[in-house]
Amino acid sequence: MKLYWIIFLFTTVVLSQNTDDEYESNKIIWNQDKKLEWKDFTGALDPNLFGNALTSYKIEIIPENVLVDAEDNIQNYENLTVVAKFYKDKSWATSRTDGLLAHEQLHFDIAELYARKIRKKFSELKSVNEQRFAVYASAYEILWQECREYQKMYDSQTKNGILTEENNIWINKVLNEIMELNEFK
Repeated sequence: MKLYWIIFLFTTVVLSQNTDDEYESNKIIWNQDKKLEWKDFTGALDPNLFGNALTSYKIEIIPENVLVDAEDNIQNYENLTVVAKFYKDKSWATSRTDGLLAHEQLHFDIAELYARKIRKKFSELKSVNEQRFAVYASAYEILWQECREYQKMYDSQTKNGILTEENNIWINKVLNEIMELNEFK
């Protein structure tokens, strides 16, 4: 009976590890040396959405399970950070041109830009020993909303990447902004 439980526990751990690995392999953490490829867009087309492609991303707080005490203080707040992640199974494309891929890549780059802005803000809060969860959550939410508005403005001004010259201007602008925040990569 004891051997049965050991085998059961081992199998459970291995299966849950495989599920975690599959879940993580579905994500790409932003990396300046790794550009998106069309093979990364594995999601099903959403017929309710307009466009030729969709980049699904999230700026995730790390660690995912933040421990907060009764006074709203984050335990180990010094370790709090964020990462920009691309979700393969939620991203899709109906057209696969180089110009459209560059446009979708910049959506992911904008996510990294705002991840750096959040890291910068978190760094400022840490420098004054701010530990309250509500303060970090508020800072995150404000910058997350700014990111969403910036993404909309990008799509609007480039007509979803159709205006090639305007898209190139945006690429240079965003990459310069990312470089200005290199301290927070």
